[in-house]
Amino acid sequence: MSASRASSGGKKRSDIMNKKIPENPKYKHVQSTIDTGASLTKYMKKIEDIRANYKYRRDEIFKRMKPTTFAQLILQVASISNMEEEAEEDARDVDVQSQQTQSTDLELANIRGDADTSRVSPVPSLALTEGDYGQDDIQTARSTLESVIRGMGEVDMTAMDRATHNPPPKPQVAKIDQPYKNSPCLVLDIRDEDSFKQCHIIGAYNYPSAMLSRSMNSFSKELLEYKNAVGKIIIIYDEDERLAPHAATTLVERGVDNLFMLSGGMKVLSQKFPEGFVTGSLPPSCQPAQPEGKTPRTKNTPRAVPTDNTPATRKMRFTPDDIQKIQNQLDESLIPSDTGSRLSRMSTNTSRNSKASMTSRTNNTTVGGKPWKPT
Repeated sequence: MSASRASSGGKKRSDIMNKKIPENPKYKHVQSTIDTGASLTKYMKKIEDIRANYKYRRDEIFKRMKPTTFAQLILQVASISNMEEEAEEDARDVDVQSQQTQSTDLELANIRGDADTSRVSPVPSLALTEGDYGQDDIQTARSTLESVIRGMGEVDMTAMDRATHNPPPKPQVAKIDQPYKNSPCLVLDIRDEDSFKQCHIIGAYNYPSAMLSRSMNSFSKELLEYKNAVGKIIIIYDEDERLAPHAATTLVERGVDNLFMLSGGMKVLSQKFPEGFVTGSLPPSCQPAQPEGKTPRTKNTPRAVPTDNTPATRKMRFTPDDIQKIQNQLDESLIPSDTGSRLSRMSTNTSRNSKASMTSRTNNTTVGGKPWKPT
């Protein structure tokens, strides 16, 4: 009897330990805020994220670039270009001021009669007659044989003179519509033209992957300019790595060695940087999947990007507002998400500071002189 009771009790206990806790679908997507270290759940979640957003292959012959690295590159290019343009504008202002000063001095000299710019003798010391100063300016005649033959009158010649001396002003292009000067990176969107007009990364050029199937002239002007150039790279991207790996492989096989592919495409880029990078409305494939039920968003959950079906504007530069948004989001993404690593980093910095202060105190006491002794 006792043996049977013990065996039955052991079975019940084992069944209770193996019994799974029922999950509530309402709180299925709620994540823990306390980091307990490495676990199988975190590892499987990372693997699922890689499988969903990236398409790695063992035989890849091209190089990849992470979205955070791409953001750092864009920020550096924008800051350096702005500094160079400010220096050029300052130098241009100095030249304009010097030219205005010279023109003012020349006008004053003409008023005083110190100089005659219209008639100057090649050898002033030998100028004895009026002819030695050169011929006077030929005035426009009413009709000459040459003008009659060409069918030109005085009105036409006057209009030509006005057009020559007063050319029409050139149309000014906004700075935001001009690409960065001497940019070290070329960003190519390999989707079709319609998708590019709907949405693309600011400053990117459209280079459809269908151009690679041409037998002649398969490279664009921008691609030829940046191909294997010293200090320059080419970055291609698509929506979700459906077209980019094949296009990158083809370009590398055709001799483009300085090629990089943006890992994850616009999908991962829009999840890590919802604002500042993209102009236009994102396609449905780049939208993050919304969890079921109303749950508070944690740091690891991607933020939803608003879509209003507005076409992309032809912006070739990032505005200061875009730069600030990218910088803030980059700082957030580079901060470790787990609490343990942040606490360990803070404790490490605190211990380093304490050690440095103790070392400085020890050095001060030793350098000051002999230790004090009671008399």
